Amino acid sequence: MEHSEYFPYTELFKEKLSIARIAELVLSFYKRLAIENSDFNKLYLVSERPSLYDSIDIQKSDAQKILADEILNQNIEDIRKQDKVENPGIDYSRDASVLFSLEAKTGKETLIILNFSFGTKIKSSIGAIAINKYCFDSYDKAKFFLDAEVAVFNVIYSILKIRERDFTRKTRAFKVPLGWITYFSDDSEWGIPDDLGGIEYEHVDEGKYLILSREDITSDSEKLGAGKQKLLEVMEEIKRRVPEYGK
Repeated sequence: MEHSEYFPYTELFKEKLSIARIAELVLSFYKRLAIENSDFNKLYLVSERPSLYDSIDIQKSDAQKILADEILNQNIEDIRKQDKVENPGIDYSRDASVLFSLEAKTGKETLIILNFSFGTKIKSSIGAIAINKYCFDSYDKAKFFLDAEVAVFNVIYSILKIRERDFTRKTRAFKVPLGWITYFSDDSEWGIPDDLGGIEYEHVDEGKYLILSREDITSDSEKLGAGKQKLLEVMEEIKRRVPEYGK
């Protein structure tokens, strides 16, 4: 598998959700993705703990129940140990994290593996541990992925990061870095200005996107270098205008 030069990360507002509700949201998210890419119609649990089912066909009527059962199965030992609840059901909710990972495939290869974390004690988030280059090889695919997250989940911040070590190191000076496409909720704490130079804005109902480019810049080294430099300049401008944006 050829790995993507972009990787997604999404921070969610903290909510105490039942396992059944988590399954409902996650299934809705994948159904949106499947509108444009049928590879998302079948999901596989990724875990050292044995799964209950071989796969999850998200279009089947029992998909939500199957996913909820799998999420509960992945977290039941921690619930028993930490929460002292011996036999929780899918309606169970907790402040501590509910964790699980799901894989979508393209043919026999991984398309993307996403890690989900829901809870109130630490950050709720959606991250990735493996991404096929095919997953985000165009602006339309990348933007559709972020749009699906924003439409379904209670998103604070979402980004398609550029996977490059030196650039990543430089962005650590900022609380929430910018990427190829970055979303901020209007209710986020960072107060990102609406008039930053060199970046495109797209305002939506409850937030805004900051867009570096409407094309994939990773296939052209000059465009990639210029894009990374522009993002660093914009992040420095935010830091000057919003001091709390810096660490």
